[in-house]
Amino acid sequence: MKKITILILSVVFSIQFLSAQNEFDALRYSNLEFYGDARFNAMGGSFGALGANMSSISVNPSGIGVYQSSDFSFTPAFHYNYTDTKLDGNNLSDGKLNFHFSNIGIVGNFGGGGNWESVSFGMGYNRTSNFNTSISAKGTTDNTMLNKYNNELNVNGGTYDGDIESLFPYSSNLAYQTYLVNPTLADSLQYDNVFQNSKNITQTTNYETRGGSGEIFFSFGGNYNDKWYLGASMGIPTVRYIYDRNYTEKSALDDTLTDVKSFTIHDNVKTTGAGFNFKLGMIYKVTDWVRLGVAFHTPTIYGLTDDYQTTMKSEMKDGSTYDNSSPYGNYSYLLTTPYRFISSIAFVIGEHGVINADYEMVDYSTARLKSDNSQGYDGYDFSTENQNIRNNFELTQNVRVGTEWRLDPFRLRAGYRYQGNPISSNFNTNQQASTYSLGFGIKEEGYYFDVAYALKMYNNQTVIVAENNDFATSELKDYYITFTLGFRF
Repeated sequence: MKKITILILSVVFSIQFLSAQNEFDALRYSNLEFYGDARFNAMGGSFGALGANMSSISVNPSGIGVYQSSDFSFTPAFHYNYTDTKLDGNNLSDGKLNFHFSNIGIVGNFGGGGNWESVSFGMGYNRTSNFNTSISAKGTTDNTMLNKYNNELNVNGGTYDGDIESLFPYSSNLAYQTYLVNPTLADSLQYDNVFQNSKNITQTTNYETRGGSGEIFFSFGGNYNDKWYLGASMGIPTVRYIYDRNYTEKSALDDTLTDVKSFTIHDNVKTTGAGFNFKLGMIYKVTDWVRLGVAFHTPTIYGLTDDYQTTMKSEMKDGSTYDNSSPYGNYSYLLTTPYRFISSIAFVIGEHGVINADYEMVDYSTARLKSDNSQGYDGYDFSTENQNIRNNFELTQNVRVGTEWRLDPFRLRAGYRYQGNPISSNFNTNQQASTYSLGFGIKEEGYYFDVAYALKMYNNQTVIVAENNDFATSELKDYYITFTLGFRF
């Protein structure tokens, strides 16, 4: 239980102190799921030994060598996140709908020479992660969050009120300026808070995250003697992540020990950035009905920037209100994600259908955070965070399986993907996820149209107050619907 608490606290401190990047930022941007066009999504993203698919290039770039014609496609997508959160016997449901483009790209196929049957060049964009969630939780407590602010001010003999703003601009100063933390009558250097003796305080927490990650790719490959399909790509991954949290405490109606009705803390963080990586892949046709594929992804090196601000508002029982905001914060840093190794096998059942399975290994313990010294050295080396990455994360195994069956001109598809738990087995927590998918399509000589539906199910621990080891259990479901229109020429 102690180890669970330490893990949870490490997650939350990144939320409470918004300028602190930590190992869970590294995990968020390293944990890719690979989305894309509807055919790819319907088959669970399992295409490593099949190829000839725009989104498969982000998994195994040798898939571009399987193309026999040029191709253009684009994919609008709808994503709905549903959450059910339990706290103190209360259940709250929430949800968030998002629209984005999951794929757009073009591949040009050209005749080869000698033993090269053809060569292909491609460029485009594939979605790799979705960050859109909305979580709400409600409960009661006798231990206010405000305790952390007066504890912060009372250490080392206390704090002069004139120093609070400069020393604690993102934390205690907000509570001080909104009259939630005040000097004691006995000692002006010591502080207490307005809910210090209150009971049955109502807590309400609302989290909302937005954005996603994607990859712009430039790829080339070829078909050698209809036996070997080779490919390579350069990727430019992009990240956009927005985190909003509103935390409210409200005093009980019969609470006569405080003049404060409620207070609300609003945290906002926006992370943006881009990086680069390289991928190599190969597909080998063992027989007409068996293919093997392998791919290697180098680590991605990201340059990321966090912009953040915290606002606090208090409401008194007489109706008066006070609010105060921290300065806008900004911090740039570098992230190196883990390498990825993918092996695949596909079975081609004549003109009737295909079955593909991908096995992926990702060692999350190899991710690293580093200061961005392009504007000068800031004196921070991320040694603690990187040690936490080594200790808390481990090698993860992911599996994707998909199938397609042909009833010309129609296609029927189904898939399953399993995302392994990246958290070390030393902790009694599990971030594994399962996604079930299906879809259909119509393929004619010059165009194709595909539809896919996917359901992802996973669990999460929603932090309420880190210092009090107060957290809720959330069950999450992601629903994806994607549509692809493509043209071959």
